[in-house]
Amino acid sequence: MDIRVLRYFLAAAEEESITGAAQRLHVTQPTLSRQFMDLEEELGHELFIRSNRKLRLTPKGELFYERARAIVNLFERTKAEIRAEDELTGEIRIAAGETPALASLARAIARLQKEAPKVKFHITSGAESEVKSELHTGLTDFGVFVGIADTVGYSAIKLKQKDVWGILTRKDGPFAGKTHVEASDLIGVPLMTSEQSHLRNEFDGWLNDLKNDLNIVGTFNLLYNAYVLAAAGVGHVIALGGVINPTPESGLVWLPLHPKLECDIVVAWDRTRHLTPAAERLIALLKEEENRVGSPMP
Repeated sequence: MDIRVLRYFLAAAEEESITGAAQRLHVTQPTLSRQFMDLEEELGHELFIRSNRKLRLTPKGELFYERARAIVNLFERTKAEIRAEDELTGEIRIAAGETPALASLARAIARLQKEAPKVKFHITSGAESEVKSELHTGLTDFGVFVGIADTVGYSAIKLKQKDVWGILTRKDGPFAGKTHVEASDLIGVPLMTSEQSHLRNEFDGWLNDLKNDLNIVGTFNLLYNAYVLAAAGVGHVIALGGVINPTPESGLVWLPLHPKLECDIVVAWDRTRHLTPAAERLIALLKEEENRVGSPMP
């Protein structure tokens, strides 16, 4: 098995046809059929469900597709890094939790963009488990962790700017007229919280002894989906301020928790992995920006 065969497999899975993959790859159909038979024999499992209409992946094929795509992407990144000239070039990938508290990182990226216009940036959003998976496989250079996070094994910079927790709630709901929400206000009302913060019990200290009195009706990974549910009156969403700014049409308002509850933002990278010169430069610029206390966004 080599990269070429993995490319063949990905093309066939995406085209849902050996004929379509052959046209895309500019190879003959018998060549692909032979390669796939050899691949299935090597793995000891069928990867495709063959029919007269479309080529479908078996459950083992779906797993192999995800792994093959990650391997090919990592190979392309590695090849580009090795071929890179002495000047700063290539790409920097960042996997991040949802947070508005990235002013210093944004300024560092803007400065690097001016210094090295050939460097490209790719940012994806995800929960902590997804960010760690991206870092572990080498598919991303930096991970941004929001709130309580286990960063053992990583090098990290804790940003000075913090996020603030609050409640996304209907203006005409039980908190109408309030400027903030206290722990006792949350007793019995339907609440939605992020799956990550729920599992990590990030509010235990703030809630004191009221944790068991909460009515958690649902959890979420992406805040926008919860925002839509909150607008429909499904529940009140425990959310970081500034990730989503409610529109007047939504009928929602964000109220901060009281006493104020903040969470840390950490930018981390795998300390065992070799970073590109562009990534190293971004770290240096981020450290400079973090030393500029109180500097505004450009």
